[in-house]
Amino acid sequence: MSGLALMAPVATPAVAARSAPSGAAATLRPGTPRLQDALLTSADLPRGYAPTMSGYMSTIAGLSTDTNICDHKISSNGAGTTAQAAFIQGIPGPMLFETLTATGPRAARAIVAGIAAAPRLCKSFDDAPGSSPASGLELTPLRVPRLGDAASGIQFRLRPAGPMAMTIQGKLISVARRGVSVTIVQVNPARNDRHGLNRIALTAIRKLDRAR
Repeated sequence: MSGLALMAPVATPAVAARSAPSGAAATLRPGTPRLQDALLTSADLPRGYAPTMSGYMSTIAGLSTDTNICDHKISSNGAGTTAQAAFIQGIPGPMLFETLTATGPRAARAIVAGIAAAPRLCKSFDDAPGSSPASGLELTPLRVPRLGDAASGIQFRLRPAGPMAMTIQGKLISVARRGVSVTIVQVNPARNDRHGLNRIALTAIRKLDRAR
């Protein structure tokens, strides 16, 4: 997979948040929380967010399992039990995505380090023709508070292919917490909301801790 794994989603009417297949929790390492129980819900988020099912347009997919940052593979064995949730706050957004993956401590920290390095390794790049629906992706660092065992963030601007495509802007926060990789992506955030995603990430880590 080339490029940076992110999520550029398209929303459909609200339904229940998606999670790992039933029975998956039985494969978790000792001490790992039940990831489905640790997912954010609408009650944990700012007013107006509702669950949604998302279809993914990807330059962008699988960030917390088999991660490639700017074509540099940083996690060869990070795949593990995963739970996901998606939300939208009105139409056309903003949209919010959370992914929890039981990667183990080393892989979770490697993902955080890879996200931190991404704007330096590939501030911008274009995908090869036919490889994805995106024609260009620009990355800049995002300052995030101290979260979990390690945390980093980026801001991104995605220019999908096609004459009528709209530029997609967003933010991503990656956190490593006791063997779990936490990825939170916000697409089309309000311009005047500078710290909202930080607060959501803090809520997510606190809920993950309570799920143990």
